[in-house]
Amino acid sequence: MMKIKHLLLLYFGISIAIFSCSALQTKTPPSISVSNRVDTNNADIRSIIQLYSNYLNSSPELIQNNPYWNSEEKKKFKDFDLSRATLFQSFTGEEIQRYFPPFILSIEPVDEKYRIKVLYSSNTTEPAYIGSKVWAIHQLFAVKENNKWVLENSLQNVTSGWNTFKTKHITFHYPFDYDFSEKRAQKANEFCAEILKEYNPENTNYHFNYYIANDIDQMGQLENFDYYFTGITTGKSKEQMVISCIKDEFYPHEFIHQLLPENQNRSHIIEEGLATFLGTKVDITEYQNRMKLLSDDVFNDSSTNFHSIFDHNNPYKGYQVAYPAGAALCELVFELKGEKGLNVLINGNTSTKKELTVLLTESLDLTEQEIETKWNLILTKFDQN
Repeated sequence: MMKIKHLLLLYFGISIAIFSCSALQTKTPPSISVSNRVDTNNADIRSIIQLYSNYLNSSPELIQNNPYWNSEEKKKFKDFDLSRATLFQSFTGEEIQRYFPPFILSIEPVDEKYRIKVLYSSNTTEPAYIGSKVWAIHQLFAVKENNKWVLENSLQNVTSGWNTFKTKHITFHYPFDYDFSEKRAQKANEFCAEILKEYNPENTNYHFNYYIANDIDQMGQLENFDYYFTGITTGKSKEQMVISCIKDEFYPHEFIHQLLPENQNRSHIIEEGLATFLGTKVDITEYQNRMKLLSDDVFNDSSTNFHSIFDHNNPYKGYQVAYPAGAALCELVFELKGEKGLNVLINGNTSTKKELTVLLTESLDLTEQEIETKWNLILTKFDQN
């Protein structure tokens, strides 16, 4: 999952409020700008403007039982707002309103619902930052529940007319004009069966949904965006589903995120390292290219090394260093202990560098220095390619 670097613009934006929601009891009285296209004479639309503003000022960056979201999706998904992690990143709801003042572009009726589109854009005019001033155009739906308006994801609305193809482990969802390959779908299913058997044997009947979009903008709609700069990527795994725009039924890197047993103590580096080693490596050329990026940096730039990466102090290098760094560690474990060693890594506590070091020294019978030396040796293989 290759992500474009995000530019976080930390300054205050001033919004000219056309519609002020002063009735809310919050620390900072919210105000939200609204396009003249929006019919604020309509009582339902006024209620939906209030609803969206209420949501923005209810700590929406947190996973909690939010009163402004529909109950069906809250029961179905733990992280029920499918845009939450992407939209807010490390921001709070209050902060994102300061840095990228929201502007409601439209609220339009769609059958018995309303579709809401909200622009998040900074006020910058500086040439260095102008290309990243638009954070996103958020797209949600409003539906009636118990006679009041609540928010709903775009997913079911966007995919209601899509085709499906079901295998034991994956239900594929794809647009009617997509050229679907049953052969690739069956290969994907077989890959899932093998991974589950080896690394998640207590859950060999696991099943998830895979949504294949035609392009990046259609993928964004699955995640509640009409346009997005923040979090843009080719694929994501969340809530027993994978979404992608690679136009391929077989996406092993993202599948790994679905197939491994849950482990709240698994670090980001190890999570992505496992997905790279077990998934991306299916395409050996792509894998080697990704590993060579890190190898070149480690042996030619002293700021990139084992400690800077695993201490999370490594400078941004134009790619996600965690992926090949974690994969190199997985290679090391696999070379010394095979599948058994990988299972220890998968299920162990790797939440911090200290915990990771304890797990590796005990399971591999190596010192921390020996682990670092062998990790570097793994990378030399790719330095020669």
